[in-house]
Amino acid sequence: MKEKNKYLEELRKVIECGEVDLRIIDTLNILNSKKDFYTTSSCAGRIILIELEEIGGKKESNFIFKSHEKVDYKDIWKIINEYTGDKIIFLIVNSSIIHVVCRDLDAAKRLINISKDSGFKYSSITSFGERITVEIRSTEKMDVPLIKDGILYPSEEYVKMIVEIANAMIDRIKKKIDKLNQNLREIE
Repeated sequence: MKEKNKYLEELRKVIECGEVDLRIIDTLNILNSKKDFYTTSSCAGRIILIELEEIGGKKESNFIFKSHEKVDYKDIWKIINEYTGDKIIFLIVNSSIIHVVCRDLDAAKRLINISKDSGFKYSSITSFGERITVEIRSTEKMDVPLIKDGILYPSEEYVKMIVEIANAMIDRIKKKIDKLNQNLREIE
């Protein structure tokens, strides 16, 4: 827990710069107020359009659009219709993800149980060593290809449908974050 103050200072700076998803700030503050935990990175969940050179080519990727809130399908439709490149474009929904350093294995187990009880079913310990890190993560995930080789494949109706699903996932993530916050407040 010797690095906690360093991470809290870094978090304070990125919050001041507006680089932290507003929806996740309460969760981070609750976790960081506990003696057994501190956070290292997070995302509240998001809907993105990403441009890729090739499948799995994360280094060559480019975010075209990103929102941590629900979106209007017309905005997505407009962006993909105006795209003039020849790369692959995916619409992606990512669940919220929070990395938490835990004092010890017992604290990690307690955090995983609370997270899973709150709906974050993919929560697990991701590292042992100098520090024990828990990744709090849920099940919401969607990767839908929209454009390949400059060709827009889905119809407007299809885009409307997948954006409705994406927005429903964002609502579901919000509810899970609220439940997680409630459950985290109960621990010492």
